[in-house]
Amino acid sequence: MKFKNSWPKLWLLLMQSHRLISIAIEPHHKLTPSPFSISTTSLLCSALTLRHKNKQPNWSKPSLVRSKSGLGLGLGPVDPLEMAAGAWNRTALLVIDMQRDFIENQGPMLVKGGKEIVPNVIKAVEVARQRGILIVWVVRENDPLGRDVELFRRHYYAGGQVGPASKGSPGAELVEGLVIREGDYKLVKTRFSAFFATHLHSLLQGAGINNLVITGVQTPNCVRQTVFDAVALDYQPVTVIVDATAAATPEIHLANVFDMKNIGVATPTLQEWIDFKA
Repeated sequence: MKFKNSWPKLWLLLMQSHRLISIAIEPHHKLTPSPFSISTTSLLCSALTLRHKNKQPNWSKPSLVRSKSGLGLGLGPVDPLEMAAGAWNRTALLVIDMQRDFIENQGPMLVKGGKEIVPNVIKAVEVARQRGILIVWVVRENDPLGRDVELFRRHYYAGGQVGPASKGSPGAELVEGLVIREGDYKLVKTRFSAFFATHLHSLLQGAGINNLVITGVQTPNCVRQTVFDAVALDYQPVTVIVDATAAATPEIHLANVFDMKNIGVATPTLQEWIDFKA
């Protein structure tokens, strides 16, 4: 056995100390090892064994979740959708602005692609309930006088008009088929992002949520800004269900989905999201 540096000196010093102390303590009982000699020998052997074998603490190492699907998320070895699938109890589904004024044909703020995604949003909510995922209904309920809306929209509330998604108005109600149930959470926002000037982040943090799934309208405004804020706040993974979100045109929708993919957001279809099992 070879020793480096100061180990030969330490070995000789310990051996000499062991012999001298043993003789001093038990000169008339050489056949009976002293307690001191046992502990010294044990300590020495343990130290030399660790030094010789260069042992390291057996900490568990983080492992990458590798994609087994052909979703084409473009994220290399880590598939955020698979990460979320194993942690539904740490996931929240955000349903954004699925209200009558934004979805129905006569709505003053109609998003033309919104009506087509209603069945998929309903299905996403149903699956989320089955998985025990927290459902957060993100809605606009604006002051009837328009005092809390963006400046460029305040003319909708002037002269006694009932502006878009005014609190208490029929237009602020969820579209048919979407119902807030016990255990869900309703969050009112007054700007595009669900995080801006709301307590959404503290709510999610308090519930141990770090994975977000996004549905609703519309992709370039409320969906996009909520997603970018979620990424900035280090939620991981963030998932946008591409056929449960919509914009005025398919081209606008896909262009914004492309941008979100480029910042690490998962963009599965509803069926692909359903097929991932916890």
